Amino acid sequence: MPNLFLTSASKGKRVALWTLIGIVASQLALSIYLDQRRLETRDPLYGHRLNHLRQRLAESPHSPLFLILGSSRVKYSIRPDAMKLQGLANSPQPIVYNFGINGLGTIRALMHFRRLLADGIQPQWLLVEIWPPLWAEAGFFREARMVQSEDDLHWRDLLLLCRYFRNDRALLHLALQKCLTPLRSYRDVLLALSVESLLSPEKLREIKQKVQDTLPTDRGGWFPLPWELTTPEEKHKAWLDGDEKIKPLLQPVRIDPRSDAALRELLSECRQHHIKAALILLPEPSWTRGWYTTESHAVVRTYLTRLYHDYPVPIVDARTWVADDDFSDSSHMATKGVSAFSERLGREVVQPLIEGRPLQPHVLFADEERK
Repeated sequence: MPNLFLTSASKGKRVALWTLIGIVASQLALSIYLDQRRLETRDPLYGHRLNHLRQRLAESPHSPLFLILGSSRVKYSIRPDAMKLQGLANSPQPIVYNFGINGLGTIRALMHFRRLLADGIQPQWLLVEIWPPLWAEAGFFREARMVQSEDDLHWRDLLLLCRYFRNDRALLHLALQKCLTPLRSYRDVLLALSVESLLSPEKLREIKQKVQDTLPTDRGGWFPLPWELTTPEEKHKAWLDGDEKIKPLLQPVRIDPRSDAALRELLSECRQHHIKAALILLPEPSWTRGWYTTESHAVVRTYLTRLYHDYPVPIVDARTWVADDDFSDSSHMATKGVSAFSERLGREVVQPLIEGRPLQPHVLFADEERK
C-alpha cells in the first residue's frame, strides 16, 4: 500500500507538472502569435497603423518613405495629405506618413523605430519630434507612465525596457505579466474576436470604439484632434491644465540621461541604416513659450547645440509658426490650423529634405554655432 500511495503521488505530481508546462507553453505561444501575427489585438494603435502603412507601401512599392515620428502633437498636427509636394524628376513620388503615437518621448521613439525596422519598414527619411517637457522623464509626461497606460509591452521590447526602466519594478512586472499571461491581459479583446456573446454589449461597444479610434482618418496617417476647445472657458481650463502639467517641466528644463541616451541611439541607428534624419520642435502657443525661463532657454540651446555637434542633422524650429487662435490647448493644435501648418512644413522642410537641399536658415534652430 505505501508503494502504491507513493506511486500515485508521484504520478499526480507529474500530471500537475505537465499541466503547468502546457499552460505556460500555450501562453507563450499565444503571446508570440499576437506579437507576430495579430499586433492590432495586443497593441491596436501600433498594429493598425503598421497595417495601414504597409497598405500604402504596397500600393506604390517603388516609392521611398518619409516617416514622421513623435507624440500626440505629431499625430494630431501634421497632415501629410495637405502637403503640396512636387514630384521628383524620373523618380516615384515619396510617401510621407505620420506615425505619431500618444505620449511618445525619445525612449518610446527608439522603441517604435526599432519595431518598424523589424517589421520591414525602411524609411529613407525620418523626421523626429523633440519637445523639452518630455526630456525630464518626470511628471505627467514620464514615459514609464505612458508605457503602462498604453499597450507598449511587446516581447521584443523587454530588453530595451529593462535597460531604460531597470529601477521601475512595477513597470517591469506589468511588462512580464502582459507578455507571459496574454489570456489574462487581453481576455476581453480575444473574446471579442472569437466569442462576442460572452461580453456585455457595453464592453463590446467599448472595444469596437477603441479599434475605431486607432484607424487613421486619411492616407497619410493623420488623426483629427478628438477634443476641440473653442469657448474662452474651455481654453482657460486647458491653460490651467498646462500650467499644472507642462510649466513645472520647463522651470527649469531638465534632461534625464535616459532621454538623451535614447535620442542618441536613435540617431546612431539612423546613421547605421543610412536613413536621413532630422529633428523638429513643433509649434507652441505664446503662453506655453512664455513658461520657458531664461535658464530654460539656455538649457535647450546648450543641449541642442551639443546634439547638433555630435549628430549634424537638421533641427527644425517651428515653435512660432502657428497663431494662438489655432491652438486647442497648451500643446495641441486645433484642427483648423493643421492644413496650413502641414502645407508650410511640406514646402519648407519635407520638400527640401527629399530633394537633398539644405534647409533655409530661418527654418533651423538658431544655436550658437550656426548664428
